[in-house]
Amino acid sequence: MGIHWQRAKIIVTRFLSSRTNLTIFQCMLYGIIGYVMGSYLSWIELGIMFILIFGIQFITRIKSVSDGIMFGHLMRGHNMETNEILQRMKDEVDKLDKDKWD
Repeated sequence: MGIHWQRAKIIVTRFLSSRTNLTIFQCMLYGIIGYVMGSYLSWIELGIMFILIFGIQFITRIKSVSDGIMFGHLMRGHNMETNEILQRMKDEVDKLDKDKWD
């Protein structure tokens, strides 16, 4: 049984690693959301909801791109791997938390 879960994990990881697959999956999810909301909302309300959802997604995408650029600069500037940067950030947060509670 464990081998099947490992294989499923690999398949899902490969699927989600493709930008095209993510775009298709995202469109399918938008379609499902539209279908469900369409049965409860008028066309105007549905349009407003999609504009709000698009705005949230746009802000999220811009933030993730800027975070990626920041990590890229940190990695190049300090000749480090991403895991090292994340570990140092975690250590700093842990230190701040410890100081806060002491």
